[in-house]
Amino acid sequence: MTKIFISDEISGVKGLQYIKNSVSELAVKTGATVKAVSQDKRCALIYDCPDYYADVFHAEAADKIAEVIAVGYKYEYFKKEIVAAGLNKSEREILLASLIAADLSEDKKYVFDRVKGEKQAAIDGIYNFRLKPLKKKWKDVADYIPQCFLGSQLKDFVVYLIENRKKRAYVDDTKVYDNYYRRLKRCALLGGEELPVIREVLLSGCGEVEIRGQIPPVDEKYLKEFYGDRVYFAQKNASF
Repeated sequence: MTKIFISDEISGVKGLQYIKNSVSELAVKTGATVKAVSQDKRCALIYDCPDYYADVFHAEAADKIAEVIAVGYKYEYFKKEIVAAGLNKSEREILLASLIAADLSEDKKYVFDRVKGEKQAAIDGIYNFRLKPLKKKWKDVADYIPQCFLGSQLKDFVVYLIENRKKRAYVDDTKVYDNYYRRLKRCALLGGEELPVIREVLLSGCGEVEIRGQIPPVDEKYLKEFYGDRVYFAQKNASF
């Protein structure tokens, strides 16, 4: 058996829970087991995986570690560094999700390349000591955002960020799926529970949205506002 150890400071427990949930199906299929532990202000996941599946399992775990940093850590960084006075709470959350999504694939790849192959990964240590160029890029983005940001500017900004994207996201009530029909739960790495659909859709990196079922009115409002005629409504009896 191959042991894979993933840890973070106790404040990062939601990131570890995200990793655990995200690789749970693969763990079942490969016969891997997981133990969650916490001690001395740190928490950890300890996986025991059959050697035959170790490379596949570790690659998936590394991918999710990269998401924890490229989404969760980036969110916390922008939340502290970006003021955006003039936006209400919901608008500010949309702005942060949009900024995270803008370079998400590139940020994930950068982190993944520095995590892959590691059998022991301290997420906070990787972030603090091995990602200085990435954090410099985030600082440049935060410095670019004006201190005062109006609601009307937010629409123009988000539309600009998504206008050249081609992929389609699928929404079934409050559940969001990517263009391969895989359930997305990146919002679990953000703060709060409001706007579960629009933030998840933005984080999907999609350029168009197909909706089935009923979604919260406020989410529908923002989807129509940002995606316009690229929002499609499926038949009521349609399924994904």
